[in-house]
Amino acid sequence: MIFFYDFLLLFGPVISWWCFPFERVIGYLQKVNTNDRVRGELEGILTKSFLRGATLRRWLRRSDCPEIIKQFKAIFDRAFASRSEAVGTSPPLVKDGDRAQYMFNGTSFSRASMHLGNSLVLYYPSTSASTPIAGSIELILSHGEKTSFIIRRQAPLPPGQSDPFLRYYPYFPAQTYSSKMQNTTDTVQPSMILSHFARFEFSEDRAVVLNLSRN
Repeated sequence: MIFFYDFLLLFGPVISWWCFPFERVIGYLQKVNTNDRVRGELEGILTKSFLRGATLRRWLRRSDCPEIIKQFKAIFDRAFASRSEAVGTSPPLVKDGDRAQYMFNGTSFSRASMHLGNSLVLYYPSTSASTPIAGSIELILSHGEKTSFIIRRQAPLPPGQSDPFLRYYPYFPAQTYSSKMQNTTDTVQPSMILSHFARFEFSEDRAVVLNLSRN
């Protein structure tokens, strides 16, 4: 409970992230090798797996741990690092062209034809822009060590229609857009991407966009 203040500063309103810890625990449980054991054996396997991992990590951090073992610890850390730690930015392509996916600072982006969810981004359309807009990545182009995204803009809410989420913004970072896409596209650098967003079409012509940024 004493960490709630820090969590609110990091992630915003509780409604935006309260499921994350439980989803993370479920992910850990799904990765544990159970050898298809059930009927009471599963609990023991999970407990032993957790204890073995915790004991090993504690032993590797001991001050009297032999130097040769510490060398293996570096290999151990690289082998079992979390995905966000192990993967930074995708390497350049052997041949210039388009990509289906691109990793930038540990975040995965995809073109819409490959993975729609990973293509939905809030971004700054220019270096002078101060307000991010919503869009969907259509192409990821690499030329040498440089990579750029071609993003199609999400159409704004039509005139005369009200945004029911406006009164709660930015405490609840959701905004209403048109459910349609514009003809306008922007070419931006990966550093101009603010975050992914979640989109839900709640009527024929309106969609709610939820900012998934942790900042």
